Amino acid sequence: MEVWEKYFHSGQLIISEHGIYTREREEELIKAEWVQKVYKKIWIQQFRKMSKVSYERADIVTSLYQHAQELQIELGCPKEKTIVTPNGINYERFKELPQCPPEQKEYIHIGAVLRVTPIKDVKTMIQAFGYAKKREPKLKLWIMGPYNEDPDYAAECFRMVETMKIQDVEFTGRIQVTDYLGWMDVTILTSISEGQPLTILESYAAHVPVIATDVGNCRGLIEGEEDDFGRAGIITHIMNVGEIAEAMVYMARNPEERKAMGEAGYKRLMKRYKIEDMKQKYEEIYKECAERRNLEWEE
Repeated sequence: MEVWEKYFHSGQLIISEHGIYTREREEELIKAEWVQKVYKKIWIQQFRKMSKVSYERADIVTSLYQHAQELQIELGCPKEKTIVTPNGINYERFKELPQCPPEQKEYIHIGAVLRVTPIKDVKTMIQAFGYAKKREPKLKLWIMGPYNEDPDYAAECFRMVETMKIQDVEFTGRIQVTDYLGWMDVTILTSISEGQPLTILESYAAHVPVIATDVGNCRGLIEGEEDDFGRAGIITHIMNVGEIAEAMVYMARNPEERKAMGEAGYKRLMKRYKIEDMKQKYEEIYKECAERRNLEWEE
């Protein structure tokens, strides 16, 4: 559709990919039971062709991080069209956050800000927490976000907590993250697919370290790509209950390192992922587009 809009209006086309479209469609088709195996390859090839046409007709193609840019080039996007435009957040929102209530101070709090859906793999998180809780009884898990998007999956998560008899798991439903983040000791993300998660950046804004699976740009955000601040959390493999449980236990038992990780994350955020940085990057892109058309740019 965007390609035809460019043609009919003699305009320019900017494609901003927060996830890599072709790869996401491939993942969906591979998992889809309703698509017969013989047709999956045909559909994947068709999506690749559509993506390549869009890349070829685009003037600028953005991605959130370097590896995503590399995937775009691998899928046929001319390198000279690609630009990395990292996410940015308003870190000012996370100053002077509410602190841990007195009745909760006995716990080590792990927060998961997410939608309770299969792609977030909440079941693996719950199972890992159950094992970690047996080793570190002071752990408490907060699953913070809506659970009405996939009610059946949410119900399975609730039953898992009951069946495994796991104590201290709270499903809050939809919340204002700023109401809770200030008293989290660590946040966690066990997704099977991500781009560049804003929840990680929000944790950093609150000086909170992160446990995350090795998807999207999570490794880059946690271990750093263009700085020497050190790791700001722990990376685990997807659906690896043992690794995730071990990461929870490690965080619980190492408060000083946990604090140092949170500070490393804050420094990383302030160097590259502020909302001002993102706005400046996009302003440069639109200014370049205006110059190509000999249009006057107003500061």
